[in-house]
Amino acid sequence: MSSLGHVMGDDLTLDAKSGIAVVSGSQETRENILRRLCTNPGAYIWQLDYGTGLPAMIGEPLLVQKTRGAVLAQMMDESGVDQTQAVNVELSSSAGGVVQCTISYGDAQTGHTEILSVSN
Repeated sequence: MSSLGHVMGDDLTLDAKSGIAVVSGSQETRENILRRLCTNPGAYIWQLDYGTGLPAMIGEPLLVQKTRGAVLAQMMDESGVDQTQAVNVELSSSAGGVVQCTISYGDAQTGHTEILSVSN
């Protein structure tokens, strides 16, 4: 399956001919995961439990177990993630208030372990 190339928070991605890029495979899964992590729960009226709402957590105290649980729950619902492999979510924070979330997961199409890191 393919979808339009769009990383959450950016414009649509263009291809080499300045048309709208189409992504599939591992890149599509990465973009879908980022969209899931950045979407607030309840924002999609047809799927109220979709989304983790990580941007809404910026400025709040880091609740490691709650945040890890929310990310893991969404990863279990993502079709591009191999559900037979363990998903690992690591959260760390620095003195400056920067929180890093690193997720390792199995790609459903390739079976390879992928690593996705996001930070505020």
